[in-house]
Amino acid sequence: MPVLRTKRFLRVKIDMVGRCQLRCVMCHFAHPEFQENPITMGKDLLEKVAADLFPRAHDVVLSSSAEPLLAPDLPRALELCREYDVPSFHFSTNAINLTPRIINKVIDVQMPLLTISIDGGKKETFESIRKPMKWDKMMSRFDSVNKIKKERGSQYPVLSATTVLMRRTIREMPELVRIMGQKGVQQMNFVHMGVIGGLGIEDETLINEPKLSNDILAECKELCDELGILGTFPLPFPENFGGDGDEITDAARADESGGSAMGEGDVPAGETFSVAEYMNHKNREFLLAVPEKEHHHRRCYFPWFYIHVNPDGTVFPCGSWFEFSTFGDFKTQDFREIWTGEAFRKLRHEHLAMEHRDVCANCTVANMGRPDVKASFSHRAKIRREWMESAAREGATPVQSDGNGHEGSES
Repeated sequence: MPVLRTKRFLRVKIDMVGRCQLRCVMCHFAHPEFQENPITMGKDLLEKVAADLFPRAHDVVLSSSAEPLLAPDLPRALELCREYDVPSFHFSTNAINLTPRIINKVIDVQMPLLTISIDGGKKETFESIRKPMKWDKMMSRFDSVNKIKKERGSQYPVLSATTVLMRRTIREMPELVRIMGQKGVQQMNFVHMGVIGGLGIEDETLINEPKLSNDILAECKELCDELGILGTFPLPFPENFGGDGDEITDAARADESGGSAMGEGDVPAGETFSVAEYMNHKNREFLLAVPEKEHHHRRCYFPWFYIHVNPDGTVFPCGSWFEFSTFGDFKTQDFREIWTGEAFRKLRHEHLAMEHRDVCANCTVANMGRPDVKASFSHRAKIRREWMESAAREGATPVQSDGNGHEGSES
């Protein structure tokens, strides 16, 4: 196995279902060709995954891109995190099914953090994005968590909010910070929209509004500091970045002069940031067990510190794995077999050699893609389509993924 310096070196993400009640306008669930994964992780598989991964994990996230509260065994997963003494465990939810029963279970196990996804600082904007959720219902969920925490005298879970940065939401971000402060939110995560082709909202990306984005996020940071909210923000755009006067709705991929999202050798000159600065920032953001360094020999640490498990037990190396190839299967393998298997070894070699495959060279800006490289904003659907066509030509069976591009930040 790769050299391990600590027993708990892994960040683990598990999707126990591949479904969601919402059809948010920027999400793969809203794509006209998307098909929900009908599989739900059963209790036996959950117990096996937990026994193999949780003792190795410093952080477990019981959600990735699907809605965790649709999983019948989520309460058992929370218990397993506590039984295996996982230092940090949490999930992100759309809050529709955030009932008093599940809130009490979260308090019972003293889950440290609960993240609620919310987009927009006004009722009209929110409801135009997170269909068919209603603003008043969302606000009531924050109130319910705070009420039950107070009744039970618990400081946990700490409330966190994640929001996707888009043209229609960016000007409302300061107001959202104020509202979240009123609702007892102690952490906020701001993440750029990953562009998924075919949704018809490609012009919502802030690649075309670099200065506006930078200015408003700077204001939000000041507000977070003032209100005592721990904010996680993307690094700023270079001021000269964007469409050079033309609207970009489909940024060029790495092999089309868009630069590599991993940023080796083709980061634009001018007002930008160093590789070390960026990598230290992203490793903190994704809670990877990597110390800060003055120099990095790779552009992504996920293949060494992260594992993503799908509802059927198959494994992805990150939450934005648009290639749709799997790296193992917990139904038939254990962690050691998967972690030291050919797929992971090959991916690690590629990162060390700076020879990134398509999915990595075009990594979404919501994951490890740099915000100063246009390939980070290229259409996700293109990569999927081309890989599936290639797989079909070679006689392989593509995997229908339910974990695409909503890794986000949950610190």
